[in-house]
Amino acid sequence: MCVVLGVSRAGFYRWLNRPPSPRVTEREHLLAFLLAEAKRQSGVPGYRKLWQAAVNAGFASGKNRVQRLLQGAGYRSVRAPRPGYRRPQPGLPTLPNLLNREFDVSKPNQVWVSDITQVRCDEGWWYLAVVMDLYSRRIVGWADGPINDSYLVERALEAAWDTRQPSGDDMLFHSDQGAQYRSEAVMRWLTKRGVTLSMSRRGNCWDNACAESFFAQLKVEWLQCLGRQTREELRAEAQYYIEEYYDNVRLHGALGGVSPRTYEAAA
Repeated sequence: MCVVLGVSRAGFYRWLNRPPSPRVTEREHLLAFLLAEAKRQSGVPGYRKLWQAAVNAGFASGKNRVQRLLQGAGYRSVRAPRPGYRRPQPGLPTLPNLLNREFDVSKPNQVWVSDITQVRCDEGWWYLAVVMDLYSRRIVGWADGPINDSYLVERALEAAWDTRQPSGDDMLFHSDQGAQYRSEAVMRWLTKRGVTLSMSRRGNCWDNACAESFFAQLKVEWLQCLGRQTREELRAEAQYYIEEYYDNVRLHGALGGVSPRTYEAAA
C-alpha cells in the first residue's frame, strides 16, 4: 500500500497513529451531545432546539453546522401538522378578539389562553383542556375526561387558579369560539373573578396559535408514538408530557431557548 500511495512506511504509520485534531475532537463531542440530547427528549427536538441546547451547555457552534452534523448522522425529528379549524356553534354569545395575536406579554398572569383537543382511544374519545400562561408558555392548568363540555374547561381553570393564585382583575383570558367557552357556566366562572374575556375570530385558528401549537406538539412529539391507549393511559402520558417534559425540559424559541419553568425562575 505504501508503494502504491508513494509514501514511506514510517510516514504512513505516523499518519495512522496520530491523535485526532482538536477540531475533530470537538466535532465528535458536539455530535455525541446532540444525539444524547435528542435521545433524552425521545427524538422530539429539531436541529434549532438541539443547537440551543448545545449553546446552553457551552458549545460554540452555529445552527448550520449543527444541522449538517445531524443530517450526516441520519437524525430526523418528528414534525407537527398545521392546526385545524373548529366551527363555532350558533346561538351562544361571542366576544371580540382583545388579544389580537399579541402573544408576547410582560408579566405572569397577564394573559391566559386555553383550548381543547380530542384523541381517539380504546374506549372512544378522550378530551384534554389546557390553560397556558402566555408569559412563559407554561401549562398552568389542565383537565381531561370522556366528555367535552363546559365542566371540562371549569376543571382546567380551577387547576390553573390553584397553581397561580392570581388576582384576576388585570387578567385577559383568550379562547376560540367553542361552545364550552361560550357557555354561561364558564363565562360566569371567569367574570366572577374579574377576568376579561377574549375570543378568536371565526375561522382564525392563528388567533389562538400558542394553544393550538401546544396540542400539535403533544400529539406529534408524544402521543402518536404510543399507539392506541386507554383513557387512563392517555391521562398518565399527558401528565408526564405537561408537568415533566413540556414545562421543565422542552426549550422554547420564544423564551430565548429555555423551558417555561427556567424562564419563570430567571425572571
